[in-house]
Amino acid sequence: MKRAAVSVFVIMLWVCPCLADENIYTWTDNDGVKRFSDRQPEDVKHYDTIKISPEQSEYKETAGGSRTEYDHMIESIRQEKQQTEQERIQGEADRTAEEKRNVETRKNERIEAERRQLQEKIDDLKKRPTSRAYSQSLKNARIEEIEKQLDKLKNSPDEYLQKR
Repeated sequence: MKRAAVSVFVIMLWVCPCLADENIYTWTDNDGVKRFSDRQPEDVKHYDTIKISPEQSEYKETAGGSRTEYDHMIESIRQEKQQTEQERIQGEADRTAEEKRNVETRKNERIEAERRQLQEKIDDLKKRPTSRAYSQSLKNARIEEIEKQLDKLKNSPDEYLQKR
């Protein structure tokens, strides 16, 4: 009797999956990731159900050997993966371009600040009165030196900023 019960149980386990309809549940989680499960999601309100009849299940293939819903699902996943990859690549390109613009903006701001500082030095020197210790020729030499720095800043800012 015990042996017969075990045999019936084993046969039921072997036969039952072939008789039951199978469902695949698909949904997109909060992070935008497409999820698949053979169990109905409990905490998700909106999901799709793909029914796979015993004729389409892994236990019995259709006559042509194709499972159109399965193939469609795989193609859909492939397309989503491709789109996600393109979005990732575009995002990286956007971030790189943004960083490049930020670096260029900071560089231009630094050049402008340096230019203003040098111009202020020239203006202060022009206003400064001459004396015995500070002659007009000394004043002009210092102004000329600062003007050369301004020219270098204008013509080759990278080289000028590197030395600072």
